[in-house]
Amino acid sequence: MAHINLLPWREAQRARLKQQYLVILGVVAGITVMVMVGATMWLTQLQQDQNKRNQYLKSEIVKLDRQIKEIRSIKDQKQQLLTRIDVIRQLQQQRHVPVQVMNELARVMVPGVYLTQVQVRGSNVSIQGYCDSNNHLASMMRQVESARWLSEPRVHQIVASKDSDLRENAFKLDMVVLPLGDGPLVLEDELVAIAGDS
Repeated sequence: MAHINLLPWREAQRARLKQQYLVILGVVAGITVMVMVGATMWLTQLQQDQNKRNQYLKSEIVKLDRQIKEIRSIKDQKQQLLTRIDVIRQLQQQRHVPVQVMNELARVMVPGVYLTQVQVRGSNVSIQGYCDSNNHLASMMRQVESARWLSEPRVHQIVASKDSDLRENAFKLDMVVLPLGDGPLVLEDELVAIAGDS
């Protein structure tokens, strides 16, 4: 038995092992290629899905931006309308003020005071005229201080007449208009109304 030749068997064994190695290598390479192709397809699908989501988000952002612009435009229009409403409300509240001022001037006039000019500028009234004496003007100023629509009388000028026969003094007087008519006479008017009801 010493002369058994194992070389062909070893060669066949080596060929079989080599063939098994190549088969295993081919299977592993095939599995690797399949895993790589599957992973690539899966990642591509994930990327496409994410791109679709991104596109959807972009389109929704564009819609929201458009809606935000519309909301801002509506808010601007609302603010403009509110400003107009406030102006109209103020005009409505103040449209009777000139009439009330003239009525109030007639109420605060005292004998011996004569008006020559009345100017109303905003909430200020400037009057010019003549008075028989300073006491008459002081009496009129007290009437203004207790008036409903007028307040804060301020004398700017009193000029004595140069003619000794005329005892008239020229004056300039400023007053403030109370646009809501909330001077001291409001309480008296309310008391008169209550007394009239009972």
